[in-house]
Amino acid sequence: MQRHNNKVAWCPQCDQGWVQIYKDKRTKELFVVCDECESSWEHPTDPEKNNISTSIFDTDVEIEIPTEQEVRLKKWDKYIINSY
Repeated sequence: MQRHNNKVAWCPQCDQGWVQIYKDKRTKELFVVCDECESSWEHPTDPEKNNISTSIFDTDVEIEIPTEQEVRLKKWDKYIINSY
């Protein structure tokens, strides 16, 4: 089984990109962002629920990829999509 790098959903906003887990460099908080349209949500299940997104462009957030440990500590590893 192979993991996609922090991918949790296909973007419901643009239907063209993956929603992935990222981290705010300043606050260290995790959130999810589409790699195409840059819509963002607070939780990995929000895109599936069609919860309202915000654009990462509308913020002054600097993002980085979280470590596997940070994702596991938040218990978000269960949302990462697996492929066979």
